[in-house]
Amino acid sequence: MPLGNPNAGIANAGEFQSSALPFVTSSQAPLASGTPQQIDFPKVTRFFTITNREPTAGSLRVGFTANGLKKSGNYYLLGPLQTALFELRVKTIFVAGDTTLAPFSLMAGLTTVNAGDMPQLSGTLNDGTAGWPGVG
Repeated sequence: MPLGNPNAGIANAGEFQSSALPFVTSSQAPLASGTPQQIDFPKVTRFFTITNREPTAGSLRVGFTANGLKKSGNYYLLGPLQTALFELRVKTIFVAGDTTLAPFSLMAGLTTVNAGDMPQLSGTLNDGTAGWPGVG
């Protein structure tokens, strides 16, 4: 007799209520006029915190699609030495320096939900219809 135990899934609220698994990285984001840096998480996030480590003048763009970060303005801007906490379930984020290269640190709390179970965030879907508003 099968037990029918529920699997970790994108709609399983318990996955997003329990303590998260750690994911940490630091790097230097390229200029927004170039190719943004894509960060793929191995699992869906419960939250992530990102810090712009540039001490003086450079801002860091944080977005959810490359297009939103570069063209549409659908991004969050962090000034020098600012930190932001995002309680969002995502599998990918994009970062870029607004006007200069921007060093950053990222810490994410991961669920046990596979990244492949998360829908692709896009401003336009493959069939040309509107996707997720506000991401680009």
